[in-house]
Amino acid sequence: MSDARLVGTWTTELEDDGKSVLGLASFTGDGGVTCYQVNAKNIGLGNWESTGKDSFHYNFHILAVNPQGEHVGEAHVFVTGEFVSDDRWEGTGGANFYSPAGDLLRGHEGSRVTARKFGIDK
Repeated sequence: MSDARLVGTWTTELEDDGKSVLGLASFTGDGGVTCYQVNAKNIGLGNWESTGKDSFHYNFHILAVNPQGEHVGEAHVFVTGEFVSDDRWEGTGGANFYSPAGDLLRGHEGSRVTARKFGIDK
């Protein structure tokens, strides 16, 4: 089941420890997602799917590197959302952070996420 309303590009805002973190998320019709948050140095790639008439969830992974370009870990981000209108959704998200060996270092969940769709003005 897929919801065509989600397909396209969205400006996201994540509440992270009382701070607002802006980002972009682009959803494809075949279930792919590409995300960027201003607090990350790299893009995230993942998947999405509808979970109900007005709801969906998605996830993406971000590879972390040090200034020398060496892999230092990964962030696995997960979000659930619900449409409030055709061009706005709200939800909650979280992330788990892993070492290069795959050991869980820390994680969090329950952060508020809001998004607005943008596109070509007609």
